[in-house]
Amino acid sequence: MTATAATEIEVLDVEAAGPGARWETAVRDVSGPMTVQHRKRWGNATRLRSRDVGDLQLADWDCPPLHSVLSLGKDRDAERDVVVVVAGDWGDERLSFAGTDAALVNGTVVVATGGYDGDGFAVPERVRKRTLTLPRAALLAAGCDANIPGCLVLEQDRPLVGVLFTTLDQVWSRLPAMHPSEIEATRRALVALTVGIIRAETGSVTGRSAVAALRAQIDNWITRNLRSGPIHIEDLAAAHNVSTRTIHRAFSLTGDTMTAVVRARRMAAVREELVNSNMTIATIAHRWCYYDPSHLRREFHRCFGVSPSEYRESHGC
Repeated sequence: MTATAATEIEVLDVEAAGPGARWETAVRDVSGPMTVQHRKRWGNATRLRSRDVGDLQLADWDCPPLHSVLSLGKDRDAERDVVVVVAGDWGDERLSFAGTDAALVNGTVVVATGGYDGDGFAVPERVRKRTLTLPRAALLAAGCDANIPGCLVLEQDRPLVGVLFTTLDQVWSRLPAMHPSEIEATRRALVALTVGIIRAETGSVTGRSAVAALRAQIDNWITRNLRSGPIHIEDLAAAHNVSTRTIHRAFSLTGDTMTAVVRARRMAAVREELVNSNMTIATIAHRWCYYDPSHLRREFHRCFGVSPSEYRESHGC
């Protein structure tokens, strides 16, 4: 996920010339590398505002009729390793992400994991919505299964949908007055709520089979041993008295790999210490078993789109 320079963007479609260019710039800042086409002129003012919640991004849309598609090119991995939660307030919108189509209407929520050229959304008339964009690594580190559906649609009768709408409303209105420690607590709450929604709808890996139970044990072992040095699949096999093939099967339950899980857990631990401690980056790198600060910087930039020092400057408490 790329970092945005401004914590609030406002685009008003009130001038006769050039609204499409302003909207495309703002949509790219919020949603990634998008190409935006206006479908027709809308007479009333529309707007898009965005605020940062740590490394999450909450956006409030009053969106004119338009068609927007991803154009990733070579930046695909760096730009779109994110999960987007879309909460529809008013109007009608069509979304297409990861090969799945969905309709967003009043009171529905769509969890999308866009990552393909041509993914995007279409607004035939006008729509009001809120979007929450989260790095996939944040969800994985919080215990979310990695195989998040391309589009997960939740109707308004689902219990957590109402909780999500209320939470997003409260966060949006109260965020400008929050101190850094309060923003960090809010960020954790939004991640936990998103993980809860996904797991409630798709099911948790826990309890489905003997291999699923093994996977839970493996995850706990990884968490306990992150600071002990590099973790290899042979270490996991020996610790649990199973073959390496069985370890691979346990991770395949969630479409995951051991390397991805270990990397995400380490990144989450690094992020916590960047935000909540005064330790140097070199010290953090040593504590979490990176070869040196340069190694940590490369891995962190790949995950969060900025360097550790830039992240601390923007989000540190």
